[in-house]
Amino acid sequence: MSKASKRERQRLNRETRREAELADARRRRQFRTARNIGLLLLPLVALFVALQVFRDDDSAAATACEEVNAPAVKDPPFTAPPATEIDTSVLYTATLDTSCGKIDILLDAAQAPTTVNNFVFLARQGFYDGLGFHRVAEDFVVQGGDPAGDGSGGPGYSIVGEVPAETSLYQVGSVAMAKGGDDPAGTAGSQFFVVTHPSEVPERGLNFLNQAPYQFALVGQLADDNHSLRNARRIESLAPEGVAGEPGDGPPTETVIIKRVTIAETPSITTSELAPPPSS
Repeated sequence: MSKASKRERQRLNRETRREAELADARRRRQFRTARNIGLLLLPLVALFVALQVFRDDDSAAATACEEVNAPAVKDPPFTAPPATEIDTSVLYTATLDTSCGKIDILLDAAQAPTTVNNFVFLARQGFYDGLGFHRVAEDFVVQGGDPAGDGSGGPGYSIVGEVPAETSLYQVGSVAMAKGGDDPAGTAGSQFFVVTHPSEVPERGLNFLNQAPYQFALVGQLADDNHSLRNARRIESLAPEGVAGEPGDGPPTETVIIKRVTIAETPSITTSELAPPPSS
């Protein structure tokens, strides 16, 4: 073999080794890059899995109500409507702690002083504590506050509350007092209902409620707090199965109780209470 051929073969061998070394170096860099990306993504994957688990837990918690015993029947404890005790300049909030979660109601004392005064009185007397929701109407309302537990009871008296004005009709989230079909408009005792869905079924839903003359005394509106309407709908999801294609309407398929009702007051800020403007 000539010296030229030998040198050429050595050169080719060196180039081959060099290419092999470069390829090996590239593979090592790619491995390190993939490993580093994996290490960076690992916490994110773990976080995603944890969030999925927590979300599933929250979803399960959001659909399950507490198992409770059926409430005992109570006799009407009062013989006459309460005296006026509320201040119409104060914002009253009622928190219903139910076996399906808490429901906050903003009570409209300014527009419905008689109705709100009655509701606040009953709540502060502990009347609602331990009572159940006796009626659940699919895609429409949930109704509670009856000491008899079957839709026939009351506190031992009745009032005539304020029905809506044209500017404040019933809507989803409205809370109003229930009454007998033959009672005058606005008649109220202790039973109340929460509108959970608009429902377009004839003789029910907002189209039915908002037909003049309006019949049911408004007491307030659910707070816009992401849980009040959701929890009311949890109760509504327990509606019985409908008959002959009609929506279910009757006692819930599981017992739901009001464990406690708490009334909170937030004084209104008047002009005299505002701090004077800074002097120039």
